[in-house]
Amino acid sequence: MPSPLISIHNLHKRFDNQKVLSGIHLDIYQEEVVSIIGSSGSGKTTLLRCLNLLNEPEEGHIYFHGKDLMDPKTNLEELRMRMGMVFQSFNLFNNLNVIDNCILGPMKLLKMTKKESIDLALNYLEKVGMKDFTYANVSELSGGQKQRVAIARALCMGPDLMLFDEPTSALDPEMVGEVLEVIKKLAREGMTMVIVTHEMQFAKAVSNRVVFMDQGVIAEIGTPDQIFNHPKEDRTKAFLKRFIES
Repeated sequence: MPSPLISIHNLHKRFDNQKVLSGIHLDIYQEEVVSIIGSSGSGKTTLLRCLNLLNEPEEGHIYFHGKDLMDPKTNLEELRMRMGMVFQSFNLFNNLNVIDNCILGPMKLLKMTKKESIDLALNYLEKVGMKDFTYANVSELSGGQKQRVAIARALCMGPDLMLFDEPTSALDPEMVGEVLEVIKKLAREGMTMVIVTHEMQFAKAVSNRVVFMDQGVIAEIGTPDQIFNHPKEDRTKAFLKRFIES
């Protein structure tokens, strides 16, 4: 059995006096796509943001490439550069055009030349279907276009792991498909991904495993077929029933 790319051991997280994560254990392997589903407030986004310590846990360990992110001796910034993060609200720099958003990280953090960074960015903008907008102002783009640029920007850093936090929740319905198609393409190409999503059909189609969270714990985990067609836990069944009926 290969070693996990990222391994989470006994993770606990509180905000003020409220426990948000309680004893999370999860291993994610190279080229695996893991979708995290659950009701609002179940801890999905907090767990995702703990993976690169945007939210810092009080207890537990997160191992990435075998190195403990919680260890003060670990070079956290170096490891963070190997994780791409795509937020629900895009987090692009609105004062920069598309290409400048994409080349900033490679130039500043990876110390690439401007030409190397531009060549890299053009490659990924083409991959996400945004090459025609290379010099467009970000503020002029639709939500779906902004999210595809955000994905290209994250890919320009050459990540080993991509984290997606509800990548379609801020989009108009007609723009959801174009973003999900880009993520499906990355999955087919073997990118390791953890995706917090409320798009159940997408999670069913793209995932190797699906994690159902409830009240800060992993209530059930399995293949898409197991979770969506043969759930074992009553709370998984109740969540899926509510979701199908809503």
